[in-house]
Amino acid sequence: MFKGAIVCVDDQKMVLIGLRDQLIRLVGDEYAIQLAESGKEALEIFADLEREGMEIPLVICDQIMPKMRGDELLIALHARYPTTRKILLTGDASMNAVINAVNRANLYRYISKPWDEEDLGLTVREAIRSYFQDKQLNEQNEALRRVNQDLELLNASLEQRVDFRTGELMEANQHLQQAKEAAEAANLAKSTFLANMSHELRTPLNAILGFTQVMSGDSSISSENRQYLDIIQRSGNHLLKLINDVLDMSRIEAGRIKLEEKSFDLYRLLNDLELMLCLKAEENQLLLIFERAQQVPQYITGDENKLRQVLLNLLGNALKFTQQGSIILRVKVEKKEQSNLQNTINLLFEVEDTGPGINAEEMELLFEAFMQAKNSQKSQAGAGLGLAISRKFVNLMGGDITVDSVVGKGSTFRFNIQASLAEASDLPEQSSRWRIIGLAPDQPVYRLLIVEDNWENSLLLLKLLSSLGFEVKEAKNGWEAIALWESWNPDLILMDMRMPVMNGYEATKRIKATAKGQATVIIAVTSSAFEEDRSEILSIGCDDFVRKPFQDEIIFAKLAEHLGVRYLYQEITAQSIASKPPTEPAKLDSLTPNSLKVMPKEWIAQLYLAASMCRDDLILELLEQIPQTDTDLAKALGELNYNFQFEEIMHLTEFAAPDSVNYNINYLT
Repeated sequence: MFKGAIVCVDDQKMVLIGLRDQLIRLVGDEYAIQLAESGKEALEIFADLEREGMEIPLVICDQIMPKMRGDELLIALHARYPTTRKILLTGDASMNAVINAVNRANLYRYISKPWDEEDLGLTVREAIRSYFQDKQLNEQNEALRRVNQDLELLNASLEQRVDFRTGELMEANQHLQQAKEAAEAANLAKSTFLANMSHELRTPLNAILGFTQVMSGDSSISSENRQYLDIIQRSGNHLLKLINDVLDMSRIEAGRIKLEEKSFDLYRLLNDLELMLCLKAEENQLLLIFERAQQVPQYITGDENKLRQVLLNLLGNALKFTQQGSIILRVKVEKKEQSNLQNTINLLFEVEDTGPGINAEEMELLFEAFMQAKNSQKSQAGAGLGLAISRKFVNLMGGDITVDSVVGKGSTFRFNIQASLAEASDLPEQSSRWRIIGLAPDQPVYRLLIVEDNWENSLLLLKLLSSLGFEVKEAKNGWEAIALWESWNPDLILMDMRMPVMNGYEATKRIKATAKGQATVIIAVTSSAFEEDRSEILSIGCDDFVRKPFQDEIIFAKLAEHLGVRYLYQEITAQSIASKPPTEPAKLDSLTPNSLKVMPKEWIAQLYLAASMCRDDLILELLEQIPQTDTDLAKALGELNYNFQFEEIMHLTEFAAPDSVNYNINYLT
């Protein structure tokens, strides 16, 4: 099968034969070589080849021929076969003939006789290549033309459909705009509600926690009542965390949630969770077990509050839906193949329960907001946000959360987080071991103005500050505050921001607008939980910010920072085995399982049992049996007992005498 035909035209037969032979050597058998001795015969050959459907990429024509000159033939061929490449062989032809062929026949090239075979070969190859290249381009252009034509038809159709849909979309947009306005109104109402709720909840909670701190400073309180105060303090702090969790939901929906990383004691976090949940487990007659691998570090850097919320959510769900059996929290270090940071670890948490289990269909939607499993719906507990929030928090901490469940046997939730190793020295300063009992001598008399419309909170601050020796006066609103400020000249004002008559914002602006007010320190004391409010409060002129409910040491620290107040201190120490303050602080860092081996295995087993039952009174009786030569051990264990760190005592006994400790004891009974 030929790719096409090459037509040679010359009135001299010998020239044609020589030209044919040269072309065969050049193109081989890929092309049919057709010979014509006149213009008329050439036209007939073209017509025959066209009927056969054969392409004619090239014609080579002599110029000087009888009846029809070469340029005349090429012009005639060009009218019917414009894409065929045309080469004119010239001997004595005039330049006018060549120009005529170029202008009217799109002459590709002319070659003078006698020609050079190499030159002819290059010209023929280039002419054929040019022909097929143009053919390909023309085919592509034609395809594009057809596509454009189809697109034009489609566009015309689309324009009609767009016109039709535009009317529908305009109507839909009106509905969307109405829905948007309704959603914005709902969000505004929700934000207002959350702000009000935060204020209404934090205000009484501030009084509860504040007066608990005031009473804790009374040295005449009995050991039993002090324990009750500690329980109130822990429960109040837990309620505060729940309030903050509700506000976190609002921040997540608004896309404003972010990590707040700091160094913290992971062991203490787990111990606090266990103490918090053990009573609930005991009520449900469930076995609650916390397992911590030896490789788990005690001190890490991460978002402690978000980790606590995730664990509380998973453990709380397990306690809620498990009717019998056990709930186990496992914490371990997950090995990673590679890590960019040597100081980074991957912690794996597992919460396993023997509850009713979850169907496979329900697990697909388990982590969607407002979705609940059937068991949750039956209990009518929660709004279906807990697991969605937990997954978001875990994702922020560099991990993910999954679940495996078998209906009728139970479920296991697993999640991992990225954390950095830390040291005890990296931890934020904890509550001071020193209690402030008064003002140091040789100081000026400090005047403090409390501006607070809530009687309980005002009384709390009054008791807290006047007991140390400050001069204190009270105002119930902004008007009274301005009047007292002008007449009494306080050194510092503790300003509530939400009050009747005149709020703290307006009062602060008016005071700070004067030269005298610029020298008066104003600290905002507010129940607002939103970080945005802090920026607004500082922008109106407040010098600092304290959020309710506050710790007394926070107030004292702010006074020292802004006024230079100096205090008298009394050391806070853990109870000794005789319930008296030890003369020296306990050396907890030196307490190890080996420290307990000075005591008999039976004693260690009894200590484990007492700690597992959270019986601090039994632990005190056991500590009295420690010889006088090991007072450091008694002090250290006494401090753990005083701070209700029963889990830490259990871990120490487990490693000190693993064969003697009964690991099957239900320490919740």
